[in-house]
Amino acid sequence: MDNEEILRQQAINLSLQGQSVKSISKELGRTRQWVYKWLHEYNQSSNTTWSKSKSHVPKNIKRKTSNEIEKIVIEIRKRLSKNPYAQKGSISILYEFERLGIKPPSTATINRILKRNNFIEKNTVKHLKRNEYPTYFFNVQEMDLIGPNYLKGGFKFYFYCIIDTQTHYAGVYPISTKSAMDIVPCLIDFWRSYGMPDYLQMDNELSFKGSNRYPRGLGTLLRLAISNQVIPIFTPPAEPWRNGIIEKFNDNVQKYFYNTHTFTSFDDLKAKAMEFSLFHNENHRYSSQSNTTPNQMNQILSLTTKLTKAIDLESKIIIEEGNIIFIRFVRSDLKLNILNTVFQLNEKLIYSYVVAEIVIEKHILVVFQNKTIQHVFSFEMPLS
Repeated sequence: MDNEEILRQQAINLSLQGQSVKSISKELGRTRQWVYKWLHEYNQSSNTTWSKSKSHVPKNIKRKTSNEIEKIVIEIRKRLSKNPYAQKGSISILYEFERLGIKPPSTATINRILKRNNFIEKNTVKHLKRNEYPTYFFNVQEMDLIGPNYLKGGFKFYFYCIIDTQTHYAGVYPISTKSAMDIVPCLIDFWRSYGMPDYLQMDNELSFKGSNRYPRGLGTLLRLAISNQVIPIFTPPAEPWRNGIIEKFNDNVQKYFYNTHTFTSFDDLKAKAMEFSLFHNENHRYSSQSNTTPNQMNQILSLTTKLTKAIDLESKIIIEEGNIIFIRFVRSDLKLNILNTVFQLNEKLIYSYVVAEIVIEKHILVVFQNKTIQHVFSFEMPLS
């Protein structure tokens, strides 16, 4: 019996003893979604093998790729290669199939075709040494805005994009402004259709935080997340690569959707954005998850819990407890700026990344480095 199987059985035993999902999650160091998943497995199983890991090896071997599909892949690759500015990898070829209205093969199949026809070039990119950066957050969704963009006639709009970092399941939502009141309904829709994370990661866009005039008042977006036990994470300013997964997805939205389609109206844009999201989730295969699609990965993991309760956006969302995380790089002045309040840090934190976590109900700001507490500051927060 491996360690994971023991943890799963412990989770069930603690549940049978009356412990809550939240307390089990903290005690075992696993997410709430993980606990819910194994409670479901236990309740649905009629035998004692429910806690064992299941094999995800495909039961059926796919048929050999047809000569016609192989010919199309090669023709597309040659055409893309003639444009020095065009990307010509498997993802670019996948979206060319979609643009032509032809059902595409998987990216793994495309790569095999390219390899056996000598189109794969050896990767000579040198990987830089990773900086000391807190990467221990799991079950995370990243979100971002693209824009402003414009439709014919000068109509300005933005894309609100969100993606799950484990499954790469994503959503693209055109919105007319980047205000929270336009963003929040999109987030609610994504959480109702796909599910909620433990952490929601974003950059320091003002509409995400709330208001500069009342920095600790917390905007609607933060209140929605915190009231549903989702912890917001703000990445360091001017470091967009810290949201690398959503930034890469944004590039795909621009290259394979916005730059290659014609839109007759804002409603047409929204309809086609939904089609693009569905296509991505069903067809886009990621090497980081063994070339599975987001839909396939979601079926394997089943980590998220969908939002089901009613949300009244006409009224202020009340919060009584919760946490907000800011990841910051400490410079030579040793100053930490959180929601327009500056704190002085000790010298050993210079030129390092820290995690500054607001504990709302306790009115404190806790500063961690490598999971070790370095400071605890008073930080008054509204509870209504």
